[in-house]
Amino acid sequence: MELDGQLFRNYNELYALIMCCYKDVSLIDAYGILQKEKRDSYERVPDISNHFVLLMQKDLALTLCKIYCDNTKNANTVPRFRNEILRKSSSTQKQVEKVKTKNDIEDKLKNMRNQFLAHADMNRSSSKIEISELKEMLDAICGVFNKVCEVIDNDRITGISKEDIDLQNMICSTELFALYEQN
Repeated sequence: MELDGQLFRNYNELYALIMCCYKDVSLIDAYGILQKEKRDSYERVPDISNHFVLLMQKDLALTLCKIYCDNTKNANTVPRFRNEILRKSSSTQKQVEKVKTKNDIEDKLKNMRNQFLAHADMNRSSSKIEISELKEMLDAICGVFNKVCEVIDNDRITGISKEDIDLQNMICSTELFALYEQN
């Protein structure tokens, strides 16, 4: 199957956004290590450190909304990409299940986006989402994205491997620790 220009752009954008989410998770985890094991480095610049962590948490949540929950007409989401590829695919044997997430996480994420992340509602619900829940959602979305990439069967299209994620994680951690070790 050959992807036309727009579908190929959609693929590239989704690939980059999913990797961006994994980068956010990697950096949040690395900041957690800094807080526990290298507290003096972290506390040299606590306002900046805390601000960066908050920004990464928000970016992770908003990007997950963007690639999964957005239901506007022209949104480039993994579910829409999946549906478009399956519609155009000539192979009827390859099926890709829909992304399965915990229903409550999707609802909490949408509420958080609408009340706090994208707007500043005066009356907000007090829902809380753990990073581990967002990571679980990300893994499910990435799994479906990878299965869609297999359906495409094109050398230019690859899924996101565990090795890709692990390499990015190592690079992010190493670079962040190096940044905090500088005097």
